[in-house]
Amino acid sequence: MKKQFFLERECLHRDSGMDGEVYNGMFFVQALQRLQSNEALKLAAKISPFYWVDAPRVMVWLCRECAAELHISDSPRAVLQGARR
Repeated sequence: MKKQFFLERECLHRDSGMDGEVYNGMFFVQALQRLQSNEALKLAAKISPFYWVDAPRVMVWLCRECAAELHISDSPRAVLQGARR
């Protein structure tokens, strides 16, 4: 059986102690793609970088502010349930 591994990325606000959630990397990338290019670049710069091809294996921690900018919190499936506990 193959071992699964996940990569963790986060927005720059995590060190400030802000409240946030962990999101599926695919939902993060899809949310970025829905934004205008200048907005997407600005928001992507706030997140630890990763290759989009790795998105299925990436968990992205976002503060509530960054999640709201992405409108990612509108989709309950985007939040990783195991990470909520």
